[in-house]
Amino acid sequence: MLLVVLVWAVVRGVDEGLMWGFVGGLVVDLLSGGPLGATPLALLAVALLAGQPWGQGLGSSVARLLFLALVGVVVYHLVLLIVLASMGYRVDWGFALMRVAGPSALLNAILAPFVRQPLAWLERRTRREGFAL
Repeated sequence: MLLVVLVWAVVRGVDEGLMWGFVGGLVVDLLSGGPLGATPLALLAVALLAGQPWGQGLGSSVARLLFLALVGVVVYHLVLLIVLASMGYRVDWGFALMRVAGPSALLNAILAPFVRQPLAWLERRTRREGFAL
């Protein structure tokens, strides 16, 4: 869900990324044992980050996507860890960042270009065409 929300926010914009981050995060939370609302909050942060136009000057779209995937996954995990810690869960920060967030960021960065292809196709197929009144 994280990678889909991140790539959709890059392809379609921050508004739709936020919408799918919230809906997808609620579904993930309903199917998990974590606190309800933690995943939507983390996905909203990622969509907000990924949907911004500030990264346009980073070079190619693939380089921008790789950078956003790395940063977005770290932001996602940080938000989740902060929520868990604030709710009284015991969090091993070193383990969580080095053994979970780090490999997750690397894997998501590798997979991001492959996820972008079908989502870019879906964006083209569902794009609203302007019409005159």
